[in-house]
Amino acid sequence: MIREPDAPAAALASPPVPRDPWLDNARFALIALVVFGHLLEPLLAAHPLLDAAYAWVYTFHIPAFAFLSGAVTQAAIPPTRLLRDVLLRLLLPYLVFQGLYLLAAQSPLWPDAGPASVATPYWLLWYLLSLACWRLLLPLFAQLPLRLPLAVLVALAAGCVDDIGYYLSLSRTLVFFPLFLLGWQAARAWRERLHGVATRWIATGVLLGLLGGTALASPDPHWLYGSYGYAAMATPALHGMALRLLQLAVAAVGALAFLALVPVRRLAFTPLGRRSLAAYLAHGFLVKLAVGAGLTASLAALPRSMLLPTLLALAVVGTVVLSTRAVERCMAWIIAPYRLLPGTVGSWWRRAP
Repeated sequence: MIREPDAPAAALASPPVPRDPWLDNARFALIALVVFGHLLEPLLAAHPLLDAAYAWVYTFHIPAFAFLSGAVTQAAIPPTRLLRDVLLRLLLPYLVFQGLYLLAAQSPLWPDAGPASVATPYWLLWYLLSLACWRLLLPLFAQLPLRLPLAVLVALAAGCVDDIGYYLSLSRTLVFFPLFLLGWQAARAWRERLHGVATRWIATGVLLGLLGGTALASPDPHWLYGSYGYAAMATPALHGMALRLLQLAVAAVGALAFLALVPVRRLAFTPLGRRSLAAYLAHGFLVKLAVGAGLTASLAALPRSMLLPTLLALAVVGTVVLSTRAVERCMAWIIAPYRLLPGTVGSWWRRAP
């Protein structure tokens, strides 16, 4: 997360740093892909093309999110501020939305049972919990000389633990932490090398190659989720570690290729990227209710040539609507509930460490 100025004096001492349009463009594009993937999910049996598109998106969009989150995270910040950010910006919204999804699951239109427990992130909420863990792990790993190889070894070894899975988002936290760490470690060096005509042509070829590869190989989505151990996927440990290493390599290449294609200049949708958190947290309610009401199933009746473009258009339009300032204002009190806390907690948030 981009750090806010610690005090008004800091803003007066130097001009404010302008927002990077590339970061906001990347955020908007990735949120749109998340919505697209969630719209595809209930329709995977409708056509093999949807399966391929779903697997293709999941090869790189979660890794790109982790990479981007690492790129905008600071390791050298006071422990008090780190703890404050994690508690109030990540864990508190996580608890609030766990409760909201539990309430929403009581609707007769809701297609599943909702959150299983407070410690098991519901559906898309895993990212808040994983990001909190990544931010807490970063200061420790930042001190290590071989931090990236060690993070990869931890990711591979995690799958050997039989009980690893959705609980506390532990599996995904460890599996995707190398991508977060890579984004932080290479934040400055890779930004300058990602952009250029030749790089974009290579990136386009990489993503097209991934699309062809997923269409031919039909990978098990559980591998792409990173949410299960090897035993849960009936895979021997050594074989599973080799597959996970391959997955991480493909994920890193795919994430970099996608980010290389993100426009660097300010565009019409650029301001929407700064409000991407509202779209991320809110779209789940709309998708689940659409599934429960049978609206997504009715899309399967569309001509096959129209199905994929229609889902993509719905994802983009939905992301645009949910990223507007009006939606952000309506959701501000639940996305950032700490701002409503009075007294000691409120002053703790505002006080610089």
